Amino acid sequence: MNQPKTLLLSVFSGGGGTARYGDFVVVRLSAGAFAASSQEFNMTQNWARARVSSGNAQRDRSTFTDHFETLLARSGCGIATKGSRPLLKRIVEGLKQMNIDLSEWSIPANINESVEVQRRTPATDRTVVATPSTPEKPTP
Repeated sequence: MNQPKTLLLSVFSGGGGTARYGDFVVVRLSAGAFAASSQEFNMTQNWARARVSSGNAQRDRSTFTDHFETLLARSGCGIATKGSRPLLKRIVEGLKQMNIDLSEWSIPANINESVEVQRRTPATDRTVVATPSTPEKPTP
């Protein structure tokens, strides 16, 4: 009896593979490549093994890459770089250590900058607080 094709088999069926470099993995697909953390790749790989293919290889590749929270895409492959800046920075540093040419990768220009959300403090809050008109007297 034929087993249904898994999503993972569909993703890599058109050619491709993976290469592990310590803390990150470079994934080569027929339509491009991307790098992700080893931990996230293992979780996504296990998830994809448990899913049945849709029958459309392009849709399966899109579903597979959408499941990653952070990935560094190769330029011109149709996949967008996404995720947290600190993790992307660690992947870029890992690529540098392995002497992989960084000009081929879609590295965000502001990767060293992080966005800080400033929250209003109660002192700068514009709400009106009712104050008593007469000062309170301490009770003896």
